[in-house]
Amino acid sequence: MKNALLFIFALALFACSTGTKKKSANTQQAPMSYHLEKLWESDTLVRTPESVLLDRQRNILYVSSVNENPWELDGNGFISKMDKDGNIIDLKWIVGLNAPKGMGISGNSLFIADVNALVEANIETGEIIQKIELDGKPDLNDITTANDGSVYVSGSGSVTIYKLEDKQLTPIFTGKEGERFNGLFWEKERMLLLTSNSSIFYEIPWSTMEAKILAENMGHGDGIAPVGDGSYILSNWKGAINLLTEDGPQTELLNTLSDEINAADIDFCMDDQILYVPTFFNNRVVAYKFVKK
Repeated sequence: MKNALLFIFALALFACSTGTKKKSANTQQAPMSYHLEKLWESDTLVRTPESVLLDRQRNILYVSSVNENPWELDGNGFISKMDKDGNIIDLKWIVGLNAPKGMGISGNSLFIADVNALVEANIETGEIIQKIELDGKPDLNDITTANDGSVYVSGSGSVTIYKLEDKQLTPIFTGKEGERFNGLFWEKERMLLLTSNSSIFYEIPWSTMEAKILAENMGHGDGIAPVGDGSYILSNWKGAINLLTEDGPQTELLNTLSDEINAADIDFCMDDQILYVPTFFNNRVVAYKFVKK
């Protein structure tokens, strides 16, 4: 009798366990969705803004203004200071540049990619400290800095990534002719690279320095901004913003192609989930809230 009761009790436990597993198998989580909500846009005093950089220590934005021709050595480019609400603090904080694009902070210096030169400026005063020039037409475009303060620059014309060493730009990686390197983002294990002509998102592991394709068909690839969860927001200069997650397809967050509003070298603040977009020929900076549901 005791054995019979134990057998019946075991059957009951098995039935409960099976039922629980079946219920769990039928439970599905809704897929995560993402979108951008516009917060503000600046006035048009910035001229052909190519890059926005958030200074997280000083809580302000730096905006590089090409001021018309993006590759001409015309001396009319400038850097502005802007607050996080889109108000211009100092329109022409740094002047005497040609067509400034990507920027990066290392120590007490702001580094600026300016066509054929890497410009270093004092971040407190805006005074230009030095200009490191390259021969030919490197078309310097984006900048990223490492945790140790190292500075890296992409050359669209030279299809090369450079590292600043001993006041010289040393080539560390060269791609295929015509790719036009643009967006850079340094990570401990790798360099991330976005191209504008070949429209590819690459990773370049430091261990091998051999490029691996992460995504293709990126349009006129420009800026790279990590979200912090393994995802990246990527801009298409022609006028689109996409999100690339670790385990899913690209999600289009913004498309202003039909309005002919560009989306150049972006920056993203993980703390408040705000994306800053320079609109190039539209002469504005636009801020968006990045929303996950």
